[in-house]
Amino acid sequence: MTTPTNPLDVTVLSVADLRAFAREMRAKFADGQRMSVRDSDVVHAVDNERWLMGELVPQPLCHTPVYGWSPGALRPVRRPVNCEKCRRKLASPEERLLPYGEFQPALFTYIPPKTRQAADVA
Repeated sequence: MTTPTNPLDVTVLSVADLRAFAREMRAKFADGQRMSVRDSDVVHAVDNERWLMGELVPQPLCHTPVYGWSPGALRPVRRPVNCEKCRRKLASPEERLLPYGEFQPALFTYIPPKTRQAADVA
């Protein structure tokens, strides 16, 4: 990756460099990898978000900010997701997240009116 610099010593990246970077980041979190930020024990689910030039880059599903964003701050991990915000977003509509991270299925199942009428006739 070539990184020409301007007179103010600010790194200038080409579009090809940005696309290569985005591709590297997506590959890093492929195959069901989860994400941890820096040395944190919190494990996040991964979501791809639009970035510069329309490229997709991985980020925490809960949108936890990564201050001083750098590729090295995001580490791939294989442990289960333990971020409460990510777990809430991953839960199905029938489940409710309870304190202590336990899931509770819905008490009653909603049957749409058309289905209910067809079931009552039979």
